[in-house]
Amino acid sequence: ENVEVVRQPFAVKARSRRGVEERIYMRFPSVVTFVTRALWRLSPRSRPRRALLLRVAQTGFDALNRGDFASSFMLFHPHCEFITPPSFVALGFDRVYRGREGRSEFQRGWTAEWGVMRFEPEEMLDLGDRVLFVGRVKGSGLSSGAGFESDWANVVTISAGRVIREQPFFDRREALEAAGLSE
Repeated sequence: ENVEVVRQPFAVKARSRRGVEERIYMRFPSVVTFVTRALWRLSPRSRPRRALLLRVAQTGFDALNRGDFASSFMLFHPHCEFITPPSFVALGFDRVYRGREGRSEFQRGWTAEWGVMRFEPEEMLDLGDRVLFVGRVKGSGLSSGAGFESDWANVVTISAGRVIREQPFFDRREALEAAGLSE
C-alpha cells in the first residue's frame, strides 16, 4: 500500500479545565462533525487538514489527561472499537470495548485500578485514513504511588472525520507495523 505519510511534532498542554473552544465544541457537536468531515476529505499535506488534526488531537489528549472523557471522545463514532493490547486481558480488561461509552468505561477502569496516567504524544503521523500517535505514557500507581513511564503509540482509524477504531501499543515497532510502516 502506497501511503502518503505526513509527520508533525506534537505536544499536549496541562489544562485543568475545558477552554472556550472546547465548550463550543461540546455545545455544537454536529457543527464540529460537519467541519471535520469536510476537512478530512483534503489531502494529508493540506494545511487546513494538518492544522485541524493537530488542534483536535491536542484538545482530545488534554481532555483525556484531565479525565474529561466526554470531551476527549467527542469525535469518536457511537459504534467505534477500542482494541486493548493482548496483555491487558490478563489484567482483567476486555480485549475490545465498543462505542464511546465503552471507551470511557475502559479509561475509568484503568484509572480505578492503576491510578493516574498522562499521555505525552511527541509525534503525529497522518496516514490518510489512519493517524499514528507516538510518545510516552507516564503515571503513578494508585496504592503504591510508584511512578512508571513507557513508550506508547496509538493507531486511530478515521472515517468521515470520526474515530471508528483505536488501538494502543506499548511497543513502537508493533505500532508502526500495525500502521503499515517500518522504522
